[in-house]
Amino acid sequence: MPSPADSAMDVRRRSGGGRAAGVVPTVAVVVAVVALLFVVRDATYSATASGAAALPSVVGGVLEVVGELGLVVLAGVAVVLTWRARSTGLEHLAVAVVAAVSTVAAYVLSEVVKGFVREERPCRTLSVPTVASCPAAGDWSWPSNHATIAGSLATAVVVLAPVWWRLVVPLALAVGASRVLTGAHYWHDVVAGLAVGVVVVWFGTWALAPVAHRLLARSVASGPPGWRRAVGQGYVPRYAAGEVEQDVDGVVGSDRRAVQEPDEG
Repeated sequence: MPSPADSAMDVRRRSGGGRAAGVVPTVAVVVAVVALLFVVRDATYSATASGAAALPSVVGGVLEVVGELGLVVLAGVAVVLTWRARSTGLEHLAVAVVAAVSTVAAYVLSEVVKGFVREERPCRTLSVPTVASCPAAGDWSWPSNHATIAGSLATAVVVLAPVWWRLVVPLALAVGASRVLTGAHYWHDVVAGLAVGVVVVWFGTWALAPVAHRLLARSVASGPPGWRRAVGQGYVPRYAAGEVEQDVDGVVGSDRRAVQEPDEG
């Protein structure tokens, strides 16, 4: 029987994960980029926001729509892939659940950091024309919540279905850029927000997917028929019960055999 460590790596492999050795260098690079952008924040913001404001009004309207509609599209793709994960095994469903929880955690972390740092919006401190009206006082700037959510959702989608990166990565970047172009954020706000979303969801999924898989497998083995149907598990004949117990203990094998009794009705 495969060991629990082997089972954990199997779940991580299915989620597009693997070793987490590259996290520290990646974070270091992001920190360096954010620090550099912070140094030149006024100049880069002024050039970007004023340039966008000088464009035709219809272009400004499109930029505002991208910042909001882009998040809706990203969320829609993530929801569809999460629903599809029910039919592809508990490994994928566990990844989808952890990715969703990690997305919420990234947003909460972003809000906490904003409240702690309390950086004023550039549209409030700099005399620069902007496409959109400035957010209300007390709605702080660093990091960008829109960018955090966009980075989180894009990462969740890529973890669930890597082929979708061609759509979600450019869309997440467009959402982030739109926040500067419309005048709501500095560039370092957006880069930091994207980084928070990506790191929290990717690392959270890598670390917690095996745990979620184990809990889901146990709940399916002992749960009522309604719960088994909710997580996409169907009926398995009684003679498979012995194999089911072995699968749940080792968190390996086919998740669809995790049902020991036929559904009533």
